[in-house]
Amino acid sequence: MKEKERKNRKDEILENFNKIEEINEYNKKDFVEFESQTNILIQKIYEIFKRGYICDNCLGRQFAQLLSNMDNRKRGKTLRNFFAFILDFCPLNVELNNFLTFVFRNEKIKSKIESIKQNSGKNICYVCNNFFTDENLKKWKELILRKIKSSKIEFRSYVVGTKLTEDLAKKEEELWEAIGIDLCEPIKTEINRTIGKEIEKELKIKANLQYPDVLILLDLENEEVSIRINPLFIYGEYQKLVRGIAQTKSRRYENSVEEIIAKELLKMTKGIKTKFHGAGREDVDARCLGWRPFVIEVIQPKKRYINLKKLENEVNKSKKIRIRKLRFTNVKEARELKEERHDKEYRVIVICDKEINKNDLKELKSIEGIISQRTPLRVLKRRGDKLRKRVVKSVKAKLLSKNSFELIVRCEAGLYVKELVSGDNGRTRPSVSEILNCDCETKELDVIKIYTKN
Repeated sequence: MKEKERKNRKDEILENFNKIEEINEYNKKDFVEFESQTNILIQKIYEIFKRGYICDNCLGRQFAQLLSNMDNRKRGKTLRNFFAFILDFCPLNVELNNFLTFVFRNEKIKSKIESIKQNSGKNICYVCNNFFTDENLKKWKELILRKIKSSKIEFRSYVVGTKLTEDLAKKEEELWEAIGIDLCEPIKTEINRTIGKEIEKELKIKANLQYPDVLILLDLENEEVSIRINPLFIYGEYQKLVRGIAQTKSRRYENSVEEIIAKELLKMTKGIKTKFHGAGREDVDARCLGWRPFVIEVIQPKKRYINLKKLENEVNKSKKIRIRKLRFTNVKEARELKEERHDKEYRVIVICDKEINKNDLKELKSIEGIISQRTPLRVLKRRGDKLRKRVVKSVKAKLLSKNSFELIVRCEAGLYVKELVSGDNGRTRPSVSEILNCDCETKELDVIKIYTKN
């Protein structure tokens, strides 16, 4: 029995020994990886300190992808402390101006530091030329605040941009060539963020990187600040109540939907001009009785946060158009609006060159479905000659006289309704003219409904 116990104990010891060997082997591999990666990190820091004096911000920025919740100045200070330990343990050939505040035990380093302290002046960072000193940041903050005050621009969000000097950009690139860019962030990014935080503290206004009201631009070469006003975007819906006015400003027509809105809008915003983005457009000689979505863009508005209800009321006094549902929006919605395709419903008064009756009009149901339509002759000079396939979704016809009728058509966006009626010399098929076997033309055209998502 004792012999058996001794054997079991021996087997247990051997098993535990093998486990320890496996753990040691695993730890050995882990340590090799650790040593390799640590050497890479230390080599980067060594290369940075070897080139000259560098401030904490510029040092930390080269390792900005390591650790969150830490700004580059703190990150740089931590790395400087870390490397000071290495220096005290193993003196290296680096610029010791980087370590004048440390008290080393290593006598060789200690004596060199004392000699430098006696003969050196103010340290200048070889990357940023001391941009990130508190004194310099305060100078730029004051420049910005003076510019904002003198510009009299209304804004509630901003973003900071920086135009670097050639020398600064070159020094950053030279450092990246030496140590790589895998862990760093650009100096522009840090300048913009640092100055942005200073402005936020002073004005109690938050930065908005996506849709800022203004861009505050720092020109480091000329030590100047400029403010670029971003466009103001206002969404709304309009009806065009009369014929003979265009949607957008044009030399060919005296008035437009855009100009009627812009007249009041530019007064209120003190902008210089507008751009109009409509969800499609109706012909100049057509009314738009359905509500058409639009975004109007104001260029360089000095006033942004205007009373939209007042704007609506002033515009609606014109009696030529009506607007509603005004709200502030952004460039993203303006772009999306231009790309959206909405079904539309039209009312057309059609004149025929022969007599027709109710039975004839029943034949028009056959026009429902796919329409093949080449670019109309009337717009061919300014648009490419293409073949389009569009769908007519419903047709209703009502006889008005022996040679005229009312046509209600619901169709896809992009269908030329006048040519659906006339046939455009065979360029649109099928057409009303083809089905009724006579020449038909549009006397009046109205957009009576736009099928939007809302």
